[in-house]
Amino acid sequence: MLPSTRTTCRAAITLIVAAAGCATSGVRFPWPAHAPAVPATRADVTTANPSYRRTSSQVLVRRVSRPTRASLDYAAYHANFMNADPPPDPATAGDKGRRPHTANPFGGMLVADSLTGSVARTALSADERTHPLALAPLVELLLSKKVASADHLEDVVARIRSESWGLADGPQIVRQTATEAFLHNPGPGRAVEIWIKIEFAPWFAGFLSPPDEDGDGFAEIYGRVADSAFGPTQDIAEFVRTEYEGRILLPAEVKAWAHQLASYWYPSYNTDLVAAPAAWPAENTEPAIRQELGGLSFSAPTVVMRGKPLGKPVYNVFLVEGAAESPAPAPIPHASEATPAAEGEATRQIPAPGLGLGPSTPSPTTAAVKNAILAELAAHGESWTSWTAEVSAFRAALKQRFDAMPTGSKALAGSDGFLFFRNSIAYVLGGDLARQSGDRNPIPVIVEWKKLLAKHGVDFLFVPIPTKEEIFPDKTGVAPGDAALAPFAGKVVNPFERKFLLDLADQGVETLDLLPAFLAERKSGARPSEPLYQGQDTHWTARGLELAAKIVAERIRSFSWYKGIAAHRHLYKTKKESFTRHGDLHSRLPEAERAKFVPETMVGHQVVNADGTLYEDDPDSPIVILGDSFTGVYELMDCEHSGVSAHIAKQIGYPVDLLMSYGGGPNVREKLLRRGEDKLGTKKLVIWMMTARDLFDHADGWQPLEKK
Repeated sequence: MLPSTRTTCRAAITLIVAAAGCATSGVRFPWPAHAPAVPATRADVTTANPSYRRTSSQVLVRRVSRPTRASLDYAAYHANFMNADPPPDPATAGDKGRRPHTANPFGGMLVADSLTGSVARTALSADERTHPLALAPLVELLLSKKVASADHLEDVVARIRSESWGLADGPQIVRQTATEAFLHNPGPGRAVEIWIKIEFAPWFAGFLSPPDEDGDGFAEIYGRVADSAFGPTQDIAEFVRTEYEGRILLPAEVKAWAHQLASYWYPSYNTDLVAAPAAWPAENTEPAIRQELGGLSFSAPTVVMRGKPLGKPVYNVFLVEGAAESPAPAPIPHASEATPAAEGEATRQIPAPGLGLGPSTPSPTTAAVKNAILAELAAHGESWTSWTAEVSAFRAALKQRFDAMPTGSKALAGSDGFLFFRNSIAYVLGGDLARQSGDRNPIPVIVEWKKLLAKHGVDFLFVPIPTKEEIFPDKTGVAPGDAALAPFAGKVVNPFERKFLLDLADQGVETLDLLPAFLAERKSGARPSEPLYQGQDTHWTARGLELAAKIVAERIRSFSWYKGIAAHRHLYKTKKESFTRHGDLHSRLPEAERAKFVPETMVGHQVVNADGTLYEDDPDSPIVILGDSFTGVYELMDCEHSGVSAHIAKQIGYPVDLLMSYGGGPNVREKLLRRGEDKLGTKKLVIWMMTARDLFDHADGWQPLEKK
């Protein structure tokens, strides 16, 4: 098996000594500084746990008094222990003994004479200093909204990040990052200026005694973006004024922001949203977190996000006040925007109380998947060893690329604009899933869960979602149309995924096998402009999730108890909604590769009720979907209400109950069990749908029920 692929996002803070090999001899700090401490502030954001230290804390609580997108992004990104690049490997970095060159910093992107180690020495007014903007999410939003000059701002951020000061190993080692921006109005008739805050990595010793004016453990400088590096700034300034800082978000928009943040951070930080209790920390919050808070308690937190980047839990908690009033329900969509329900769908739109489904005996059907996979195995030499040997050339090529990935990199650039996730590659190469030891083996836990549901008369389906590498193996190479990889398109490149389904079938667990349908759909060549997976993201597209929804719904309709639901079927329509953004893998690329990719525009199909309101999952539904981020994308973020649960509901004519955990597919059962085991008896079917990559070496392991 491959070695563990757990993340190390905080290594830059906690393992500074590890990077001593890349320390330079140091030069005197070349820009003016201001000795007295000047704490970083934003007018509508405060840190609610006074003991918070960026370099050592495990919990950050931020209070937002005016919930704009600008304030929420700042609350999440400013001086957050989560946002730190790992130090370079001391065995490969060659900065030691070298002196940085400062003659032309940042390639002229910033005005040299404006550079200073003190915000007090900038041209910013006192009010402008209290409205810093978190750069990473701002640039992403500007690009997605296609605001003029957004690409120039992205270039400035990239150039700052890649500044190597003439030291060894060049821009592949990130020594500093542009973290925040300020807008400055220099006066009537003059264009708005953009000032940038740049933070140095704590391990970088290129400058002697660099200023850390705000006292957070990260030295910083400020500088004005040069006119020559930028186009007109008025569109950016107007967007920030009216939309980014000017508009108060609705509660639903705050919720969507939190879901998108958790999804975006997951590949690096294993983040997930925790149900917000009446007061936090809750009784089940880890003792180390409670101890750090020193008895502090926060009433009605809006967002509680848990991460586990280095094997121990960390929390980001947001206390959001003053959200805007929700608007009236949307009008019924125009006929040209709506897709009629399939022929035969009923028109009832209000959930019928008391479906009267009655008790039933679970009826798993394992023969179809078992027989299909045994037939596949027979066609490949009757053994997993011989089948694996048939795809050895692909696996060798993929492993070579995997082994060459830079330390800390989570994304691999393939061909034709495809990016691939390190953890997904590790899964494809991981071997026999049933041979994983201890809590890394998913099979005993899945079987145990099936038995618990059967005890309560509940049917169960396990639905592993294929990875992008399994559907597009030919895109994992560097060159388009790689002759060595092209023969593997449409083939099973991970035979042990097939063995895993067979192993579950032998244990009486019914699975829905999506892989053959996905491979056939790709081979069909239909809708070539919309692949089954997003190019720059870990997740599927609307096309992929709708195909999965169709397969799941077909099985639901075959259960004997479904006729009781069919008698109360709803009319659902769909309407198109587009969104544009970089995927969650773009920022995980090495810096030099990011500029090759522009934001993707994608389309979702929102599910709409007959009265024109958007579909919502129903916790009282007899059908439960337990899922990871694959069930959250399109449903809880981006275009929303167009995810796999919404499309399953449309296909069966009845709402479903979605319980979702970002990156927590193996243990999402906890969210259902927290309702009480007795509540399982009110359900007819539990569908456990999660990405197949987490079947291999999951960071949290697969926890058996008795330990919950």
